[in-house]
Amino acid sequence: MHLRKHLAAGAAVAAVLALSPAPARAVVDLGPGAAGDATADVRRTAEAVRPTDAQLTAVRDLIQSAGAGSRVTWDSRFGTPRTIRKDGGWLTGPRAGDAVTVARAFIDDNRDAFGLSTADVAALTVVRNHELVGTGTRVINFAQSYAGLPAVRGGHLGVAVAGDGRILSYAGDSARGGNLLAAHQLSAGQSLQKVAGRLAAGVSYTAQATGERAGFQVFAKGPFAADSYVQKVAFPVRDGARPAYRVLFVKSLDEAWDTVVDATTGQTLYQASLVAHEAEGTVYENYPGAPAGGNPVIKSFGPTQASPSGYVDPTGIAGLAGPTTLGNNANTYANYSNYLAPVDQGPRPVSPTGQFNYAYGTNWARTKGQTLPPSYALDLDPAATNLFWQHNRIHDEFYNLGFTETAGNFQVNNAGGGGQGGDPILGLVHAGAASGGSPTYTGRDNAYMLTLPDGIPPWSGMFLWEPINDSFEGPYSDGNFDASVIEHEYAHGLSNRYVSGEDNALNTHQSGSMGEGWGDWYAMNYLYGKGLAKTAVIGQYATGNTVRGIRNWSYDENPTTYGDVGYDLVGPEVHADGEIWTATLWDVRKALVAHFGEATGGEMAARMITDAMPLSPPDPSFVDMRDAIRTALDNRYHSRTDYDTVVDLVYGAFAKRGLGLHATTQGGDDTDPVPSFTHQNPARNGTLTGTVINAATGKPVAGARVMLGVFEARVTPLAKSSSTGGFSASVTDGAYPVTIAAPGFGARTFPGVKVAAGRTTSLRFSLAPNLAATANGATVVSATADGADKMLDDTEASTWKATPRTGNAVVKLAAPAKISSVQVSAFSPSRFEGLRGFTLQTSSDGVNWKTTLAQPDAFGYQTPRPTAPDLHYKQFTLPNPVQAQYVRLWTDSALGETKTSVQVAELQVFAQNVQGVEPLPPSPPDPPVTDSGTIVAGNPSSDAADGATGVTATAFTSACAVPSAPAQGADAWVTKLPDSFGDGLHRVEVRGGGAGPYDIDLYFYDASCTLIGTAGSSAADESGTLPSGTRYVLSQLWLGAAVPITLTATDPQ
Repeated sequence: MHLRKHLAAGAAVAAVLALSPAPARAVVDLGPGAAGDATADVRRTAEAVRPTDAQLTAVRDLIQSAGAGSRVTWDSRFGTPRTIRKDGGWLTGPRAGDAVTVARAFIDDNRDAFGLSTADVAALTVVRNHELVGTGTRVINFAQSYAGLPAVRGGHLGVAVAGDGRILSYAGDSARGGNLLAAHQLSAGQSLQKVAGRLAAGVSYTAQATGERAGFQVFAKGPFAADSYVQKVAFPVRDGARPAYRVLFVKSLDEAWDTVVDATTGQTLYQASLVAHEAEGTVYENYPGAPAGGNPVIKSFGPTQASPSGYVDPTGIAGLAGPTTLGNNANTYANYSNYLAPVDQGPRPVSPTGQFNYAYGTNWARTKGQTLPPSYALDLDPAATNLFWQHNRIHDEFYNLGFTETAGNFQVNNAGGGGQGGDPILGLVHAGAASGGSPTYTGRDNAYMLTLPDGIPPWSGMFLWEPINDSFEGPYSDGNFDASVIEHEYAHGLSNRYVSGEDNALNTHQSGSMGEGWGDWYAMNYLYGKGLAKTAVIGQYATGNTVRGIRNWSYDENPTTYGDVGYDLVGPEVHADGEIWTATLWDVRKALVAHFGEATGGEMAARMITDAMPLSPPDPSFVDMRDAIRTALDNRYHSRTDYDTVVDLVYGAFAKRGLGLHATTQGGDDTDPVPSFTHQNPARNGTLTGTVINAATGKPVAGARVMLGVFEARVTPLAKSSSTGGFSASVTDGAYPVTIAAPGFGARTFPGVKVAAGRTTSLRFSLAPNLAATANGATVVSATADGADKMLDDTEASTWKATPRTGNAVVKLAAPAKISSVQVSAFSPSRFEGLRGFTLQTSSDGVNWKTTLAQPDAFGYQTPRPTAPDLHYKQFTLPNPVQAQYVRLWTDSALGETKTSVQVAELQVFAQNVQGVEPLPPSPPDPPVTDSGTIVAGNPSSDAADGATGVTATAFTSACAVPSAPAQGADAWVTKLPDSFGDGLHRVEVRGGGAGPYDIDLYFYDASCTLIGTAGSSAADESGTLPSGTRYVLSQLWLGAAVPITLTATDPQ
């Protein structure tokens, strides 16, 4: 990670031009079963489109007119404004007319800023006219059109209009130029067949149209899981639009794609996944056995304010004998094979009297995972009833928060309320129960939500959970009874339809992480609001873990901040980084509840967080959404007498999580965002200053990375120490852990550092030298496996892999000393290969050894699996200090009993009163490695859980060597790197070229040609940090033909 400077506003009115090149992308170290990301957008290239001089002039005029506090950000794909907001105010004064008229007039008044002509503005189509419930503010979403065709994945403009005609904010992605750049040459069916041919290569399929739905042409499912939908559209680019088709292709129930195909060439222009993995009934409000909401209760399925027709359709339209788990909002039934289409063909409860009262027999647990009936099938009726009630309950909850018909909610009949009907959520009970067990486990220990556009039903699959040794060691449980898991999945539907003016607009790393984070937040908000939970834990029933559930921590204990994006064992990952977003929003809620009480504070938090979704731009970053929440707060609560208090509480929560005033990011795919802990209210800020000193010499330590948090690997620091060892930062009042990491000193965390508002906290941080650091001159004398020096590099970003029991490494320390303690990290991208037990021996001569420390259970974990806090640094104090020049570490055991490898990230050795040890002059940076070639053809079917499987990849992995032509360059390019580039710190960038669209994904392999990571984003090119142990990089051409590529690997020093 590197430290980037941020721009501070030096004037009352400023336009921030976010026009930097595309940022570094996510590099994900793979755990078992992980696969690459196939999201693609041909417009996300390294070169940003800059606004014209006329646009810049128009924008300056707009924000000058709006006044102090106005801000604008830019869309680098089109060179047009992405957001325009004013903190604590409106962009314009009142204006007469309905909201649509006022919104269109605002765009017309500022058409030069948006790059539009008068004709372009007149042709804008209203795609959503939605009221933020209870505020009088309406969000008007327009879509550009080209030759009468709607724009997709760009060309959308969202204007928030207050009840008196004032403009609250703008968020969108307008595109300059109103011309369609060519004519449609392919038919809808041909475009679908091209998509199917790419994503399901080898499957025989002929597209057959069957009708229309929600503006799409419907095609029969054929051999796939569900019907496909195709829409004739325009795809905005730099100065116009490509003729295109939008294709919704459902390959299987948990694999579906939203693809835009060029209607002249058949090439894929954009692609993203659609999956985000008076009757009554007896249900569980929380989960069976929970301290609150853990007993079965009878709940009415009758009318509510949000569901006036009730939850159950009394007519029996499903063709069954009487009422069943089918109604206006939800359709719930068994889906024992995860490959069946989500239609009414599975078993379901039927009750002619509408009394869905069934006892839950926990038969899956009772039979210990027996897959043949009886077992789980005996619990279908209570499971379906519970899932059906929860889906209806969540429908009502979200409806009351504003996810109504005009917002694109899930209902059969919208009763004239706007939007598209015909799309109740399909609840798939026991999804994959029969087909998803051993040995693949594709239908276990998970849940998913697949969201399609308004008018087409989404579906959510609830799995059975079972223990899988050294993979996921939870109990036998039934996901249909865990309210937190159910609401998490449903919330994916909310965010995928409600964020911005386009559906499925969460296709960057940060926006995808927020999609996961919102799911957790809404689940906890419900449970706390109803008094059903006192611990902020997700998935307690499913995982059997009541302390932290399925996440790394309880959200009341999560220590992460915005600078920690990418902190997890596997690197940037949407669930782990989503925890940062959830923790931030949870702090917002806690601050409001502490001040206003549970009922009022909880509702305020829910309303501003939900209101913010349609006020945000597509594919938002954390910073974008923070700003949208601030705008939502201003809109709903500006007239309160305690408005300033509300703002202060909310912004304080963001600032303490690193999303303060100067937090910056280079877009949603940036995994190195720069944190800021500065409150927008200067009175809330103090100053943290420090001096970092070498305890052995008393000299300052320059270049030390300073983090407000507990992690150092892949973390963006708040500051770096200067040549005098000093640093200073503006920080919101509070208490923080301060972690300092530096070459030659390892990493040390100082907990509970307090910063007071209006005061300066000055501290002296004395760091003992790490005697086992190569930066101080320590060396590996011998080791049973290569790469032991990765334990000596002062960061847990890199790991050494050895064998259990016999693995060992001998290290000559930087100086003979009286060793008093060691610090060890078991960080490992393969969780169960993390170190459990070790033995440390010491020697004065490297020949005669003494066992100094034996730790058979140095590291452990809470079921169901090891997480980052389990494997993070631990310090071990020797019973008695020992004089030594050498140490030998034995890797006695791994956390997984079946594992044949064990991984260690760090061995740091410290001594009492050591003198004179200081870091050596740093080695010169490795010279860059450059490799280039031309890849003949793209191969989108090459992705697999254990690596790419295309022509080039097969030749490479078979021989474990760089292949020769014609395999080299057939559909990928293999580059061999020097051994030193596998330290977990070097960076790589691969750029393509040529006339047509392309998309490149990266696969990283170690010296034995074992896959250890991938890099995949929506960008055409890729860049990021090489995972520890990388020796080969395979640049896979996922999309395109005859693409010249250049790979550059660099040393970050």
